Amino acid sequence: MRAIIALFALCAALGAPAAAQSFSVPVDQSSILRLPEDASAIVVGNPAIADATLFNARTVFISGRAFGQTNLIALNAHGEVIYANDLSVSQSDREHVQVFHNRVQTSYVCNPVCSSIALIGDQREYFETIIRQREALAGSAGAAERDLDGGD
Repeated sequence: MRAIIALFALCAALGAPAAAQSFSVPVDQSSILRLPEDASAIVVGNPAIADATLFNARTVFISGRAFGQTNLIALNAHGEVIYANDLSVSQSDREHVQVFHNRVQTSYVCNPVCSSIALIGDQREYFETIIRQREALAGSAGAAERDLDGGD
């Protein structure tokens, strides 16, 4: 009887699927995911949290957009699932500093001098000001690039 129970336990353990570990990427950063076989399509459950780009058949670039949890599914040419896993977007621990004054949060990246950045949870006016400044800077850079290309 013990042998049968032991055999049953062994079969159950061998047949049990391995616990998948969540793939994690920091917000505003990218990571590379190597797939086990060629993929023809990838889908992110919530594209507001993360973005995935198929670089080649087995390489996916994943970018963290906002804090949260979603999932990623990759399909082969026959529509079969070759990869399915949770995708977690977390706060980066790279030289980020958050300053709290009462309940007001402002965020900075320091390397070696601190510069303002906008992170979810920052004071609304601070966040919106930083975003507007970044958009203006990106617009200026785009205009300068067009000028260098001859105005095309």
